[in-house]
Amino acid sequence: MSKLNLTSAVDAPITSFVDATPSPVVRPIVTYTYETLGATYTYVYTQHKDPKPENAYWGILALLGVATVINGCFLAWAAYRRFHARDGQDASSASPRTNGRLSLRRLPHAILSASRIIGFRLRIPFVEMTLLEAFLSFIYLGGCITFAIAPTDREPPADHLQPNYWGGKAGLIAVGQMPLAVFLALKNNPITWLTGLGHEKLVLMHRIVARTLLIMTWVHFVGEYYRSPELLMDEGWKVAGMVGAVAQTVTTLLGIKQIRHRYYEIFYSSHVAFIIIFIITMHIHCIPMLCAYWVWPCYIIWGFDRILRGSRYLLFNVILKPKNPKALVEYIGSDGLRVTLKRRIPGGWKAGQHVFLAFPALGLESHPFTIGNIYEKEDGGNEAEMVFIIRAMGGQTRTLIERAMKTGTCELNAFFDGPYGHPEDIRPFETCVFIAGGTGVTYTVARMHQLFKDIHAGQARAKRVCFVWAVRTEAEYAWVAGDIAKVAALVPASVSLAVDIYLTGSLCDRALQALPELEKGGLDEDEKDDAVLAKTTCQERTSSRTSSGQCSGGEKTSSGSGSSTPTKSQAAYFASGMTTPTTACVDGAFATTHPGIMRKTGRPDVRRILEEEVTASTGAVAVDVSGPDGLVDAVRSSLTLSFTGPVATMKGTPTVFLSVEQFRM
Repeated sequence: MSKLNLTSAVDAPITSFVDATPSPVVRPIVTYTYETLGATYTYVYTQHKDPKPENAYWGILALLGVATVINGCFLAWAAYRRFHARDGQDASSASPRTNGRLSLRRLPHAILSASRIIGFRLRIPFVEMTLLEAFLSFIYLGGCITFAIAPTDREPPADHLQPNYWGGKAGLIAVGQMPLAVFLALKNNPITWLTGLGHEKLVLMHRIVARTLLIMTWVHFVGEYYRSPELLMDEGWKVAGMVGAVAQTVTTLLGIKQIRHRYYEIFYSSHVAFIIIFIITMHIHCIPMLCAYWVWPCYIIWGFDRILRGSRYLLFNVILKPKNPKALVEYIGSDGLRVTLKRRIPGGWKAGQHVFLAFPALGLESHPFTIGNIYEKEDGGNEAEMVFIIRAMGGQTRTLIERAMKTGTCELNAFFDGPYGHPEDIRPFETCVFIAGGTGVTYTVARMHQLFKDIHAGQARAKRVCFVWAVRTEAEYAWVAGDIAKVAALVPASVSLAVDIYLTGSLCDRALQALPELEKGGLDEDEKDDAVLAKTTCQERTSSRTSSGQCSGGEKTSSGSGSSTPTKSQAAYFASGMTTPTTACVDGAFATTHPGIMRKTGRPDVRRILEEEVTASTGAVAVDVSGPDGLVDAVRSSLTLSFTGPVATMKGTPTVFLSVEQFRM
């Protein structure tokens, strides 16, 4: 409630109006005057007992606690599996196979499969949200709105439903979310150490809090409008609040997926500028309301992250001064660039991590790029080479390619910050499937290379590896053709490897040459039998794995969309030795003498590929995917089907762990 005193211009009291109803006021917040038409109005704004915005934090803390427990369980399971792999013990025989009967022993696995499907793979159409993210957003926003209207003292609850009450409390709750929103957006986040979630995944929680903050800000505005429309913008600190609300709204709109991806430079620069404006104006707005103590942590958190990132820039680019500070930029055709630089990086990086790369000559902004190779020091030195494959889009990458195209190569000073990201540990899994589209192959090639090294060192359990890359043209395929061949040549003797390259933008061409085959020696008798078996199923398997229904030899085959039964026997999938045959049609003939990398035309049928790999596996399956949204969505959708569901899991089908590399900045 509020009290209004009316005095004349000569300060002679005329009358005084005081609400006769009992006031639920606890204490005054601000008292000020307003002059108009020769009269002076003195307003005393009051509110109920302050709500506690930090109560909303308990939900986030509980969620992080659950994530920490899950991460701890996963780390313990992974360590157990690696221990058995190091001792040479094979636990695959302990994994039940599909026999058509439900087993209650598999109930925990079925619950795990169901939770992964419901929480992380099913997505709401037309919006970039999983069911889990939508559910958490709804719960968190609902909790904050409840805090805004819930009684905070002994006054009747109906009094708290008045706009002049919930409006003020909504504002206090909104400003209370600011430190949490800033903290969840940090690149160097201690939460990663606890939960195993990198900053690129924590940004989803940042958006949940930021959306709630935005809505509560405008709820506050509506409440203040109903309190006194004529006083909504009569003072500077109120105008500052409106400027901050508009700045936050604009940066939220620019953060819509389609806009953010198409105009990344604009989004990045404007996001930084608008957030700084938002924090400063909110600070000005909160000082008269006696709640600026919620804004100070934003400066501290953000400043600490800036200092830490700046220190890393100095460490890797100045203090650990490289022999050559410049990066070699090569034009590799079809709007592609290969960027190579060498740096001293204590501790190295994990396969699949990314760095923020900046070229001072082209501008101040930095872009995230996945490191396309594993950490290996050069002979006789302490520097390691980092390789990036970049497709030029717009902005800085377009400028970069224009420079490189003049002579084919150029050298530019380059700074990097990183590495960042927390790639999932795939060493405990029996089957590893890598699926990539376009430049996403840099992620999967590095991951497969590291996996092979871990297997040779006795630190990984994989017995089957399937590598799929969908690329539009031959020119783009040439970007990393040599790298894929070198990594595939490192396949351990105990691993069955299939490498399929799909040319999605080219017609079937009988003149395509098979890639250089991997010389592994002759075939033993069992492997020859497997090769003959694979030869007889060439047309069938190529059709099942290619959605276009075309074989590399140009022979058209039919492709169905219904459920499929794996066409490969388990023996063919997991044949031991380094000469496991792969299937492909090359000019109508099947290559059986040596294993190789097989090229096919058309789009990969990821549903059939995944179904075959999952149902044939003797243990847990890991799927890594990186590439365009369409490919990632196809993989997610495929892993929600019945062959990965809880019923299939209770019948013996292994669980599937999906890891997606997609930047959502």
